[in-house]
Amino acid sequence: MFAGLGRLVANRMLKFPRGSKRSSYTQLYVAFFLSGLLHFSGDFMLEKRMVYRAFKFFLLQAVSITFEDLVIYLAKGLLRRAGVELKPGRADWSWAEAVVRAVGYCWVTLWFCLTLPVWLDELSSIGVGRLDRGAITQFLLDTWQQWV
Repeated sequence: MFAGLGRLVANRMLKFPRGSKRSSYTQLYVAFFLSGLLHFSGDFMLEKRMVYRAFKFFLLQAVSITFEDLVIYLAKGLLRRAGVELKPGRADWSWAEAVVRAVGYCWVTLWFCLTLPVWLDELSSIGVGRLDRGAITQFLLDTWQQWV
């Protein structure tokens, strides 16, 4: 549903060519904005002071994907210079593809450990679902908050 609205905005309203980076990123940000809006309404009904938590969380996901794309672009360039060519979607797995996949899974896990508390801590502070994050996530969150 959100993807269709993203295509409408990107391709019909803004007239970005299909398949272009501008079109893709517009669709990405529209979809995450609408997800934030949908979750915002539930948060607002629960507690009015939580207004921007859902927006912040969901837009951070779009920013993360944009950052990932930049890192992937740079890494592919470096790997190509080193003579390693990745072939995504192929059945033959090389060591480089396995490493890239493992790094991707670690990145996604780390990102959720850092950003999910942005949204859920407010719920916990008003008494909904006391959170036990676990030692690793709490350490990462404490470290993150010291940097910010």
